[in-house]
Parts: sequence; C-alpha cells; structure tokens
Amino acid sequence: MNPMHSDAHPDAAAAAIGPGPQQTAPHAPQQGLEIEGLAAGYGKALVLDDLNLSIPRGQVVAMVGPNGAGKSTLVKAISGCIRARSGQVRFNGETLTGMAPHEIARRGILHVPETRDIFGGMTVLENLQVAFDNLNTVADAAQAFDEIYELFPILAQRRTDVAGNLSGGQQQMLAIARALLGRPHVLMLDEPSLGLARLVIREIYATLERLRRTGLTVLLIEQNATMALKFADQAVVLVNGRIVLRGTCEELAADATLVQHYLGGTVH
Repeated sequence: MNPMHSDAHPDAAAAAIGPGPQQTAPHAPQQGLEIEGLAAGYGKALVLDDLNLSIPRGQVVAMVGPNGAGKSTLVKAISGCIRARSGQVRFNGETLTGMAPHEIARRGILHVPETRDIFGGMTVLENLQVAFDNLNTVADAAQAFDEIYELFPILAQRRTDVAGNLSGGQQQMLAIARALLGRPHVLMLDEPSLGLARLVIREIYATLERLRRTGLTVLLIEQNATMALKFADQAVVLVNGRIVLRGTCEELAADATLVQHYLGGTVH
C-alpha cells in the first residue's frame, strides 16, 4: 500500500474522504443537524435539560464551557451512546433519536470521543480496517487508506505498529482517521487537543482546516477556548446543561466578561 507519493492537489485527499452524498427525508429542507428540547443524563442525574441547537450544513460550531457542563453528554446523546430522555435529534429532516449508535454512524454522524477508543492491542492498519469494514460500504479500501495516509503521514509510517504504542497525538490522529473512513456528514470532536503538545495541536487543527474546506459539518467540543474560537464559525457556551450564550466566534472572543466568567481565562 503506497503511503501517498502523489502530485495531487494538497486538499485532494481531504475532498475524497469528505462528506459523501447526503440523504434527505422527503420534502425536508437541507437543515443540517437539529437538536430540539433535548434532555439526557445518567441514572437519576439530569445533565442536559431542554437543549436546543442548530448546526447548518457546512458550518463548524464550537461548544465551550466549564468542566461538567454537559458537553460530552451532548455528543453521546446525539450519537446514540446514551438515550435521550426527551427531545429530538434530526439530520436533514430525519429523526435520529432512538436509533442504535451503529445506525446513526452509518448515516454519517460520526463521533470521535474524548477517550479516543482505539483498539490498543491492534495495529494502526487493523484499526483502520475495522472502521472501514463497519462504516464504509462503497469505497475501495486501499484508496481510502491512502487518502488517510496523505492526511496523516505518520499513520502510514506506523501502520504496522501496535496502536497502544503510539504517542497521544498519533492516537488522536488515528481516532479521527477512523471516523473519516465513514465519510462523515457531521464530525463530532470531543476535546481533540486534550493533553497534547502545542505543536501536535497545530498539526491536527491544520488537517481539520483542510477538511472543513470540503464542506464538512463539525461540532467541536473543546476546553481550549482560544483554539476553538479561532477555528469555528459559530460558538455556543454550555453551563450546567443549558446553552447560556451563542453567537459568532468573533463576538464571543471579544466579550471579556464572557471569557472570564464562563471560560475562566482569556482568549488570545
């Protein structure tokens, strides 16, 4: 398998594994991801309460807020990993609420969890193969892997290595790569910069920037408010399971009171 020695345009691989053809419910508008009145939690604890959020197709929305606000709970509820107690999640007019996680994933709503959830005892290539076999029924595997290797060259170099031996940044790249093999319509990233060195964070976000230019819709959960607000189109602030503020990233970044009160710092 060739680790992509090509004269193709540098964004060719990103475009090839960007969002595929999107299915829309009959007579439904092209609304993207719609969350209406969502409530979810664990056991008796209610974490999200009456949450409403719209993510138009092709937009990047950053969700920021303090630890424990419910950000990870939201992406788990969207992806079906936990059941919503009430409310609706729809994509292009189709209701996702109540579907099994694999059904949601095969509709192109892909979740890269904070825990990454790679198979540490398997090689990089085996991790990619498992993701491809479960998510992608149309592409050629060798071509799909070459496109991933062009986006993340280090994965090509380490494709025969056990994934558990990769660095934290390389494991994050592998986790993102696995989701990309499903040709996502919506990519949900939960804390992609957590615990990583600044240089690695810049490298990952440079790749994400290439992907966003393909029209990929992204929900970004990020503690690094500076990075999130620079990268996204829109931002929302989640506190105690409710959205307390929303607006363009420029508006939120310019609000010093917001940054200090809700995010506990400064945005550079």
